[in-house]
Amino acid sequence: MSIVSSVRNYILDFPELKDGRLQVDFLDTKAVEYTVETVPVNPIIKKYVDGGTLKQYNFIFASREFFGTDVNQNIENLNFYEQFSEWIETQNKNQVFPELETGKEAQSIEILTSGYVFEMDSDNARYQIQCRMLYEED
Repeated sequence: MSIVSSVRNYILDFPELKDGRLQVDFLDTKAVEYTVETVPVNPIIKKYVDGGTLKQYNFIFASREFFGTDVNQNIENLNFYEQFSEWIETQNKNQVFPELETGKEAQSIEILTSGYVFEMDSDNARYQIQCRMLYEED
């Protein structure tokens, strides 16, 4: 299973995710849905003398949400990302991580930014949060 598939399956367990509409590298411009997108980075953080490596997989978790002059709606959208951050922190404390293919083991998932509006139209906006998974590979 690919890393992005593992991360997607992991995020599908987030209880606040509506309807399980979690895409990969695609986000509709009108519908309320979610996506996991890869971020280009050098994956190798550290090489061990035994040949193993500590690697990173950076990704964006994003959504398309209703947006506009309704302050409560916009607060609710940002609250969703606060809840996601708290869920990730709890998962880390409980050492619940994505299941990776043989020879790879997730060590942690970090939140790199708070949730924020990335782009907006008159009635919807793309919100996103940047994350990083650290994992060891044999």
